[in-house]
Amino acid sequence: MSTTTDAAAAIRATLKAKGISSRAVSVRTDYYSMGSAIRIEVKDPTVSLAMVEDLASQHEQIQRDGWGEILGGGNRYVTARYSAAAAAAIRAAYRGVVAAAVATWATASENSLIPVAGTPFFLGRSHHGDALTLWSDHHLGSAHDVDSLAELIGTKLGGIQAGGGIHD
Repeated sequence: MSTTTDAAAAIRATLKAKGISSRAVSVRTDYYSMGSAIRIEVKDPTVSLAMVEDLASQHEQIQRDGWGEILGGGNRYVTARYSAAAAAAIRAAYRGVVAAAVATWATASENSLIPVAGTPFFLGRSHHGDALTLWSDHHLGSAHDVDSLAELIGTKLGGIQAGGGIHD
């Protein structure tokens, strides 16, 4: 079993091997009573959060009892998120196509799925009709405003392209 510091170093080395610098992704450790954490912040909106989460999750160590409950002590949690600046850039990149889809959604019938241009996704209504729901071949998530939905779409698509445009 590796230490949390060793696990964080392994994550950094894997990112570096993929050409991702510490300026693009920050990997920090946190020790506390009876456990530890690796906290990853993706600062570059062109870096896929899903890819970072996938490689980092291999270093999470959570002990469970026979019923699946998390045992206290000795656990290592791993979290990854976009920085506030990266999330803002992602929202800005997708805001236009999401706003257009929302405008169409507002006048569509209750059970319609509206395509979100330039993406493989569709926009629908929640059961109560008060939220925007994101779909592909299954439900991906919900949001209550254009910016939240734009961020969700950008995250699902792996960020934005290096030039700042949306994925084709």
